[in-house]
Amino acid sequence: MRFFLVCTALIVFTLNLSAQDLQPAKQFVELPEYCPTPDAFDIAPDGSLILSCPNFASKQLTGNILRISKGGVVSKMADVPVLKETGNAQPMGIAYDEKGTLYVCDNQGKKGRLLRMTFDKNGLKTTEVIAYGFQSINGIRYHNNTVYVTQTKLPLFNTKKVSSGVYKFKTTDRLIKVNNTPKDANLFYSEVTQNADRQVGLDGLVFDSHGNLYVGNLGDARVTKLFINPEGEIYKTELYAQLPITSAPDGINIDNKGNLYVAGFAQNQIFKIDTDKEVSLLAQYPDNDGANGAIDQPADLIIYNGKLVISNFDLMAAKGMVNTKHDKPYTLSYIALE
Repeated sequence: MRFFLVCTALIVFTLNLSAQDLQPAKQFVELPEYCPTPDAFDIAPDGSLILSCPNFASKQLTGNILRISKGGVVSKMADVPVLKETGNAQPMGIAYDEKGTLYVCDNQGKKGRLLRMTFDKNGLKTTEVIAYGFQSINGIRYHNNTVYVTQTKLPLFNTKKVSSGVYKFKTTDRLIKVNNTPKDANLFYSEVTQNADRQVGLDGLVFDSHGNLYVGNLGDARVTKLFINPEGEIYKTELYAQLPITSAPDGINIDNKGNLYVAGFAQNQIFKIDTDKEVSLLAQYPDNDGANGAIDQPADLIIYNGKLVISNFDLMAAKGMVNTKHDKPYTLSYIALE
């Protein structure tokens, strides 16, 4: 069963926090020249932190995957094999399964791919295509032998305002053609973004310990909870939290108590949503270059060894965004968690 949600109104929401409520971020690592636009995280079976680098900021670089050791040593884990038609690879969302296989969203516009990459002690061993033809593949999560991916824009839905969706695939699927229409067999859930000032849709997503899925709408700045039954079907949805409409929520993660953390892409913000659905602002930065731990257009975040680690994408400059240009240094930031 597929779920389709059309929201007819936006909730006006404000945060009333004073400066002393905000937490300063610190630099986690400075990234090498071959990762000018860091994006998404996951944790490898050996406990190292894995980072995707789509490298949209450089025409000379294709996408790669970095490894950051527990001691903070940064190394290249693999170059993502390029798509022959484009000569490029642009990895965004990444997710491991329990066997150490890595699933990667290769965002290449209308030629996006969902990849399955295996590794051995010598590095990248195999790369297989689970599905291809994505319009705007972005975020990913693995759950119960299934991978769930978001598409931020689905213009072939022919809605007056932009549609977006979540697709799901079995880990055993191979070479599935995605048509980006409501008839796609792998379409799991979709929304229509109402905010005329930011016509972008579903982006970040995360599962809780009960197998329910939280999805963030970047344009409408809301987080929706999808209640999923043991058969893997949605039986109920609810508006879980509404963030400030200017925030553009991107990556979402969850701690072992069920608190959500959200990257506010447009305004250099980090939010926490507790289990009572109360929203608090943990950090907010003006336009900056990412030095000394400053949060600089956060795309994703992850809880790692007691720290909330944040990727500083630092690329897009557009109306409604604090960021004005892409510049060095290339960094990850962190906020210490209690």
